[in-house]
Amino acid sequence: MKKIYLLYAFLMILSVQAQETKEQSVKYRRSSLYTVMVDAPNLPYADSIKKFFINSPIPEKFNDHNLGNRVFTSFASPTEANPVTANEILLNSIAKEAIAKWFNRSEKGGFNMDLIKSRGSYDASVLDIATAKASKRGLDMLADAGEELIKNTFVLVNEFKYTSKEEVAKKASGWLKVVGSVASYVPGGSTVSTISNAAAVGATVAGKGYIVRTNAHLYRLDWNEEAATKFYNEYWADDNTITEEKKQAFDESKIFKLVYVGSDNSWADVQSSIFTKKREEQLVQRATIKAVDAVIIELQKNHEEFKTKTPLFTGEPITAKIGTKEGVSNKSKFEVLEQQIDENGKTSYAVVGSVKVDEDFPIWDNRFGAEDENPDSKIDRTYFKKVSGKDFHPGMLIVQKKGK
Repeated sequence: MKKIYLLYAFLMILSVQAQETKEQSVKYRRSSLYTVMVDAPNLPYADSIKKFFINSPIPEKFNDHNLGNRVFTSFASPTEANPVTANEILLNSIAKEAIAKWFNRSEKGGFNMDLIKSRGSYDASVLDIATAKASKRGLDMLADAGEELIKNTFVLVNEFKYTSKEEVAKKASGWLKVVGSVASYVPGGSTVSTISNAAAVGATVAGKGYIVRTNAHLYRLDWNEEAATKFYNEYWADDNTITEEKKQAFDESKIFKLVYVGSDNSWADVQSSIFTKKREEQLVQRATIKAVDAVIIELQKNHEEFKTKTPLFTGEPITAKIGTKEGVSNKSKFEVLEQQIDENGKTSYAVVGSVKVDEDFPIWDNRFGAEDENPDSKIDRTYFKKVSGKDFHPGMLIVQKKGK
């Protein structure tokens, strides 16, 4: 009997390892993201923060579509009445650069499909432009690449503000009876109990860190049928066929746009004890990245098109490499999607079930710097319970339900 149990355990381990290996080889089509910050030279540690932001990675649930400039010297905050016009020249320039990056534009002005093939796992032959335009299947594949990849390109503009905890504590100590004032002072509207605690322990501890707020504006690349048709017919050429006329036509084109999706704000409070070895500069850096992650969560809650898909890591038990960084909580519910490809190679997603967080397991804390705050944690995934559907397996995707 003991040998049977050992054999069963061994087979279970092999099964999990096989699932994990399969998951790691899954290629799914992520949205692409370009993040920038607005320069604020009067902020504490402004130069080091810019350097840190420029070198910080894009969240792994997105393709990195960063362009050369990651810091804007000026940017007019959009309004509902005027979301684009104030920054129209800048945004149109970004749109054209984003297209140039998608098609690997060379110094000669020629384009190729290498990046699209890589990110979309498309076969090279079906993305040959001359061949594609000669068949319905080819045109469908070009349209699919546009819908699945190019159209899901986002630009996130961050405006940062910093407030030291020492300053919050000093303000709070005189305002503890004025609930509205305290809540309005702290970025994001922290709880009064948090402020009370900060004031009670004094500036020695409260000053060891910063509250960082970001007001973020989200834009999406407007890759539509008109823009695609004009691009492929009038601007497209590879390095072997490029002409000066086509190069100039793209350089002078004004058809590429960014459309405003929405704005939101969030904040990060990087708390530090009096025993920390982290410098305040490092705490500001950590808070900056955490604030960006937090505002992405807020934007995804409010804008369906910005939500990311995540592949299942294992099917039994049901796990995924997603956690607090993506806003997962015990109340989170997800739809399970299966990718389907029709006879012309075009992609669609079918809902095949739903899952919710398994409260018997802790949610993976994968926020920036979590390994420093929880050095003994061995959690590297989040566990889910099936709500509906049949068997799930690695390669299926989960996306958080609307409003959750």
